[in-house]
Parts: sequence; C-alpha cells; structure tokens
Amino acid sequence: MKAIAGPAMTLVLRARCASPAARVAALLAVLAAPALATDVELKNDGIVNFSSIAVQGGFVETETGAVVLSALPGEYPVTLKELRVWVDRNVGTAPTSMTARLHVWDVSTASGASPSMGSALYTSPDISLFVGAFNTWDVSAENIVLNGPFLVGCEIIDNAFIGLFQGNQPNLVTDTNGCQGGKNFVRAKQLNGSFLWQNLCSFGVSGDLGIRALVSTGSGTGQFLDLGSGLAGNFAPGLTGSGSLVGGASFQLDFANMPPSTTGTVFVGFIPLFVPFKGGVLGPDPFLLLSIPTVFGGISLPSSMPVGIPSGSSIYLQGWFPDAGGPQGVSATNVLELLTP
Repeated sequence: MKAIAGPAMTLVLRARCASPAARVAALLAVLAAPALATDVELKNDGIVNFSSIAVQGGFVETETGAVVLSALPGEYPVTLKELRVWVDRNVGTAPTSMTARLHVWDVSTASGASPSMGSALYTSPDISLFVGAFNTWDVSAENIVLNGPFLVGCEIIDNAFIGLFQGNQPNLVTDTNGCQGGKNFVRAKQLNGSFLWQNLCSFGVSGDLGIRALVSTGSGTGQFLDLGSGLAGNFAPGLTGSGSLVGGASFQLDFANMPPSTTGTVFVGFIPLFVPFKGGVLGPDPFLLLSIPTVFGGISLPSSMPVGIPSGSSIYLQGWFPDAGGPQGVSATNVLELLTP
C-alpha cells in the first residue's frame, strides 16, 4: 500500500570518511564533469553524394513520404533537434525548390488511414526545401522527447510542374541500394480523393527515403534509471522516480514494499560505489543520509531539483530498512540514478 504523500525527509549530513570540506570538493568536481548528452543522426538511407540518389518523381502534391527512425536501446529517451530532408530533380530545369510541411509521429508503423496529420506530435509551417543537399529544419525549441522508434514525414505542399515534366520537378529522393520494408512509407492519394498509408517498398522504389533526424540522447526532462542491486528480506522494497529533473522543476520519489511502521535510511551520493554491505550491495557513495518513515509500506516524497546543476549530472539513491528476513537484518531498494537533462 502506498500513501498519497509523505512528510518531508529529515536531512542528516554525515562525513563517511573524508572531511566535509573534502567531500564538498569531490561533489563540485563531479558536478563540473562534461554533460553526458550526445548528438546522434538517425537515418535509414546510405546517401553520401549525388551519384547515390534517385529522384522519386511519383510523389504529388498533398502526398507524404515518411520513414521510421530508431535510436539504440540504451540511447532512449531522445530529444529531437533537427529534421533533415534531401530534395532533388533529374535534370537542371527550374524550379530549384519545393514547398513542404514536416511531421513527427510517436509511432513506429503506418498503415491504413493512420497516423493522421492531426495526431502528429509536431507539424512544421510550410517551408521551402531546395535541391541538391539535405535541408535542415531546427526543432530543438519544441522539446520533443521520444522513448522509442518514431515516424518523420515530409508532406509535399507544392512541387511545381507536376504533370508537365513528370520526374523533373523537385521531389523526395531515395538511395539506390534497396528499400527496407517497415522503414519507408507513403501517404498516397487514392482515386476517390482519400489518403492511405502504404509500404513505399511495394511501389518498386530503389531504396530508402533521404529523411533523417538529429537527436540528443539526453532527455529534455532528465532520466530516472533503475540500476538494480536491491536486497529482499521479508519485504522487497522498490524505488522509482517521476517528473522533471530540470532545475527548479518538481519530481517525485516513490518507495514501495517497505517493512511497515519503522524508519529507513536513504543513502544519497553523487558517485556510484557498489560495494558489499550488510548482505547486499551499497550503490551510492554516501554523501547524505536521509531518514524516512515507512508508514504502511509505501510513501511518495515530493521534491525539486536545485537550479544551476549542470546537464548530465547524476545523483544516486538507495533505501535501506530494518527487516528481520534480510541476510543481516535489513532489506534495500534498487539503486536509482537521477540524471539531469
């Protein structure tokens, strides 16, 4: 049973080994470390130059070409920074640009009439895309955070001369080394005027669409990372977090499955330790010890992140509680890492 809210934690500062001044110096060194966020370009295509592209002149106004983009499992959540689209033409005739609208959906497939334009996480204004290279559209101010594969689409608003010089007008491109099923889609216009999402590969295109995204692997709101190393006795305590780790924003720590009607200690550190301790593993290198009541076995503790902590800083927490069923009379939660955005 988890209480809706709990009392504020009592702060008890204890120097475990070194002097308080030395431990403050160590803390400042950790907080001054470089941010852990990394920019990664997500793509399916192998486009490297003009010779490796094929202009897909079949896209007409109001149709959309889209790709599924994926980060590595350990890189999520990711924050979108830029959308990139290559536009080109087959011969050097005017015009040299087309008007398009970019969309982002938090889905990994597209079929039937879904996803709809209205369900997009983000839709750009009408923008001009120019031939001959990747066009870049900055979306960093939108704070779009994604926790899995997502769909990026380029909706063609106007690519002049359609029907007159089919294939010569600016249009979307693919690479030339084969189309990956499940990665490329088209929102195609039907004869009755409706639209249907279809697998682009079924249209016989030469490869993957030249649509990419630049993302940051550091979450826009921070991350709560479960590092394991819990210790069970008669009870198996757990620790989770939710909310935003942005400076000044609110977050919440949730303790569950604790031995009831007693008092526990939460170890807080800025450096991971992971050494044997009372039959289990102590994860944080202790800087603070926080005393908390276990009430009925669950408690939610509201808090907020101080302003000014650098991006990519980590705080490690682990709760320990009296428990007669533990190897040495205690049980412990998992280690929870709070990683600032």
